[in-house]
Amino acid sequence: MERAYYYFPVGLLLATSLLAVGTADIINDKSALVAFKNHIVLDPHSIVAKNWSISYSVCDWIGVTCDFSRQRVVALNISNMGFAGTIPPQLGNLSFLVSVDMSNNNFYGHLPKGMSHLRRLSFMALGNNILTGEIPSWLGVLDRLQYLSLRENNFVGHLPANICDNLPNLKKLDLYWNQLSGQLLSGLSNCSGLKSLDLSLNQFNGYIPKAVGNLKMLEELHLDNNILKGSIPEEIGNLQSLRALSIESSNLSGSIPREIGNVTMLEGVDFSNNRLTGPIPNEIGNLLKLESLDLGWNSLSGSIPVAIFNISTLRMLRLHDNQLSGVLPSNMCHGLHNLEDIDLYLSANNLTSESSSPELGLFTSLTGCISLRDSIVGDNPLNGVLPRSNGNLSISVEWLDVRNCGLRGNILDSIGNLSNLVYLGLGDNSWTGSIPTAIWGLQKLQYLDLSNISLTGPLSRGLCGLQSLEGLGLSQNQISGSIPGCFNNLTSLKYLNIAFNRLTSTPANGLVGS
Repeated sequence: MERAYYYFPVGLLLATSLLAVGTADIINDKSALVAFKNHIVLDPHSIVAKNWSISYSVCDWIGVTCDFSRQRVVALNISNMGFAGTIPPQLGNLSFLVSVDMSNNNFYGHLPKGMSHLRRLSFMALGNNILTGEIPSWLGVLDRLQYLSLRENNFVGHLPANICDNLPNLKKLDLYWNQLSGQLLSGLSNCSGLKSLDLSLNQFNGYIPKAVGNLKMLEELHLDNNILKGSIPEEIGNLQSLRALSIESSNLSGSIPREIGNVTMLEGVDFSNNRLTGPIPNEIGNLLKLESLDLGWNSLSGSIPVAIFNISTLRMLRLHDNQLSGVLPSNMCHGLHNLEDIDLYLSANNLTSESSSPELGLFTSLTGCISLRDSIVGDNPLNGVLPRSNGNLSISVEWLDVRNCGLRGNILDSIGNLSNLVYLGLGDNSWTGSIPTAIWGLQKLQYLDLSNISLTGPLSRGLCGLQSLEGLGLSQNQISGSIPGCFNNLTSLKYLNIAFNRLTSTPANGLVGS
């Protein structure tokens, strides 16, 4: 009995001490959250006012998650709550915090150094706020961090040189749309475990370093809208796991490296709006999982590799506004015939159509794209006649642009079969005859360009049936007679240009452009 007498108080004391420690710990967490609460100055949904009461356990607060075995706060998720305020240094006293998500609010000011004490943190999402200042170097001590998003804030300055030195577990770094500057990727080559990197819409400058090839785990790389110089390094071919690659609007020059053909997991590539020159490498045809390829707004030359049209997964091909030449293959839709929502943007090049007759084989081949949505081939010297099969284009076509292509002949009645058209551009060609009455079949049409195509005769009453029409261009033709009174029924019409014709009257609503 004596032994029991001595052991019981000791056991009770130990249990009481542990309870006291647990209570003290949750009190510390509560103190940290109360300090945070006091820094919130805008609470549009009254979450702080009604739920974050000091008379309740913080484990019952909205957005707070506790580990009940330890009685500690382990997660704070207050995203999309409309809060505004600053982040106090006391937040760093939540020493068991594993995840914090404050995204899509209006927090402002600097990130406090006190947050460097969150050594268990693996997830930090602070995107879409109004945070300012430089990205703090103390982030480098959060060695368990796997996900870091500071996107859509107002951070300035350079990335900390040591940001990756102690972050072996970092998988995602998202700094999209800030005001960061300095050498791109400086200090990031040591983040060898990165799977996703987004530095788009910043002011990074300099070259893309060859060390980018060290990020071999990368699945997504986005460097759009920066102020880069130089070319795309051939080391990009080392990124065997890459699925998405975009370096749009970043002032790049030079040619597209052939090594891109080694990145066979790629599903999306966007190099648009740069200063790239030279040919499109044939090796792009190796990217058999590619769904979108955007090389528009560059100075690429040579012919389009035929292998591109054999990529059976390709849904979007944008090669517009380059200096590409050569003949478009008559079987260009052969590899694409099973896909949905196909977009072909080939305008503003020097492409021609493969055809042994005046009828353009290009449009015959496009009928093989059974789910074609956008076909934009304007500003190319196609020089021919649209075949009657043009009316057999996919019923899903919404955008058809063949302006300034040297087309001649009549506008065919079969154009009325394309009942889902939203935009039809036929301007700046050498059509003859009048507007076909069958055009009334285009009930979804919003924009119609028939300017400068030598149209004759009166205005077709078929136009009056286009109740969705918002813009109509008919200038620089030989249209005669009066404007049908039914034009006043086009209640959606916002723009009408009928200048330089032989009309004898104007519509009563006065929607005439010049």
